Amino acid sequence: MTETDLRESLSEPVGDYARSPVTVSASEAVSAAAREMKEGRETEAIVVEDGKPVGILTERDILYKVVAEGKNPSSIRVSDVMSSPVETLEGTASVGDAIARMSRLKIRRLVITRNGRMVGLVTAKGIILDRPVEPMVLPELSGGKPGAHHCPYCGETVKDANELSRHIDLVHVGKGLLEGELSKWQSG
Repeated sequence: MTETDLRESLSEPVGDYARSPVTVSASEAVSAAAREMKEGRETEAIVVEDGKPVGILTERDILYKVVAEGKNPSSIRVSDVMSSPVETLEGTASVGDAIARMSRLKIRRLVITRNGRMVGLVTAKGIILDRPVEPMVLPELSGGKPGAHHCPYCGETVKDANELSRHIDLVHVGKGLLEGELSKWQSG
């Protein structure tokens, strides 16, 4: 990604990166909220009352504030362990603004709003992972035509990148390394 591309992507509306969050009630049991998070395949849930976000419950909240304390997640309410208040940002704000705000507040998640109403959630990780990434060609794999790939270790010419990978694994790394065979790598 060029510097210009990076600048442009930081100017994009953060709302473009928002996803629908799992939502839970502050009065429900942590165990029920955890099931909803699991079903939604999310690591957090936005706690909502009267349609407004009032907090956030994360896997870490459940692990540290419930499990590590030996508490029963069926008898603990979400309101007892959630983080509150939840930080919001209007969806028209830039990705750069979102990153700066998360960094300044030392948080990883922002509820995205439109005209004051919750429309989604962004995470620092999601912004980074959802960013279009241009493929990187390693110098030893560039060449373009068959037979132009050369092993960076011994110089052997192979027909394509797959064969180069197999060659490096078998000749230089050692067969079985990925299966746990470490004898070639252990000093004797």
